[in-house]
Amino acid sequence: MELSEQEIKRAAEIKQWAESRIAELEEETTRLREILSVLDVFLRKTSFQSAATIPKETTPAPAPRAKKATASEKSTQVSATAEYKEVKPLTKAKDGHLLANAYVSDNSVAIVPASDVVLNSSKPPFKSFFLNRILDGMRSKDMENVSAGRLSEDEALNYNVEEQSGVIKKIVINNYRDKSRLNEVFNTSAWTFARMLEKK
Repeated sequence: MELSEQEIKRAAEIKQWAESRIAELEEETTRLREILSVLDVFLRKTSFQSAATIPKETTPAPAPRAKKATASEKSTQVSATAEYKEVKPLTKAKDGHLLANAYVSDNSVAIVPASDVVLNSSKPPFKSFFLNRILDGMRSKDMENVSAGRLSEDEALNYNVEEQSGVIKKIVINNYRDKSRLNEVFNTSAWTFARMLEKK
């Protein structure tokens, strides 16, 4: 059976689309395997570094006292005024190079890139993976619990990215609530930062 010119063209387009999708899926599979590898490494090293062992110069300057938020602002306000109790160094899995320090308080964590690490927020996979999939994914689950009455809106995860000329200075995440989520933030942020540096 002979195909018309239009059918041949359509078949060629479908073939090109299929090849493109295969390439995309193969790349995504590779990335997921890399993430799993990073997670395995970090999950074997779940111990925190005591804040007392961190050099004083790495301690962020005290944040100014925040004014009392109104009821409408309270649900979206993100701050890092709570004094941190632990500091978790986030390092590159391959060579142990320090990427950032995570300052942990009872209900929030502030991730501050190391002084020699420049991370541009437009570099993938920061927004597509870390913000959209990880943090927004956690917030989405919390908002489902808010809708179901299992959680108050004030307890839902929220975050803020502080930038200067497109360079990430601090990421503050409030209401992480449990250690498993905190570990996921550590693992995925370290992997994300490493990939962002590779894309330079």
